[in-house]
Amino acid sequence: MISVLKLGGGAGNDHTMALHNFADRIRTGEQWVLVHGASAAADALAEQVGYPTRTLVTPGGHTSRYTDARTLDIFCMAAASVNQQMVAALDVLGIRAAGLAGPNVIRAARKTTIRAVRDGRQVLIRDDYSGSITGVDAHLLSALLDAGITPVVAPIALGTDGERLNVDGDLAAGAIARALEAETLLILSNVPGLLRDVHDPSSLVRSFDLSELPQHETLALGRMKKKLLAAERAGVGRFILSDSRLSQPVDSALNGAGTHIQARVLNGHFNA
Repeated sequence: MISVLKLGGGAGNDHTMALHNFADRIRTGEQWVLVHGASAAADALAEQVGYPTRTLVTPGGHTSRYTDARTLDIFCMAAASVNQQMVAALDVLGIRAAGLAGPNVIRAARKTTIRAVRDGRQVLIRDDYSGSITGVDAHLLSALLDAGITPVVAPIALGTDGERLNVDGDLAAGAIARALEAETLLILSNVPGLLRDVHDPSSLVRSFDLSELPQHETLALGRMKKKLLAAERAGVGRFILSDSRLSQPVDSALNGAGTHIQARVLNGHFNA
């Protein structure tokens, strides 16, 4: 069975420990697709070139990067750099990996109008180059896996008019998991999982059924909202949110660390 790992790109994530543990699992014969974010790298590059990152907040509380044309260029450069670093790190660890940093795996439709809240008022954003995911090239990913090569995917999509689009990394991982009919989707980030109190790591929600997702969505703030949305859309039997900063973060998550969201299986199909 195929599994998907999304490694967060925000500040505070530990890529080194995660990649070492990830490589250990692949060496045992497991098949994984790695999807990564690039938020911290893009923020740093944006500061260097004097064009700081801006954030959009929807009326529903979802946050995303405000991606005008220049920000898109910055984000694509940062994502490519992170992608190359991860492929190089896996190669050093003895893992054959293929970097997919361009718009060659994910398809998306550009969000021509985004409703956002700014200074307490709702506004319409029309110059954003982010997209809603419409498809995944599962054949390409499957061919690489069948050849013993681990795909490493950046959250850059191809739009319907041939333009590059920034897409949410968590939702990209969920779309890839669904397209490959993956068994597990694991998202490692810089938090322990879903918390009842964001200031108290001991308030971790250990597990719940996917059918109970609506009652847990009220706990999600900021980026966590997208992670729960990815859980809803992924169509996997096991969805895990866990901490990249643990000593063996992949093993720890698979053995019970973090928040586990299970989907019931009815007649061979996952059911919420």
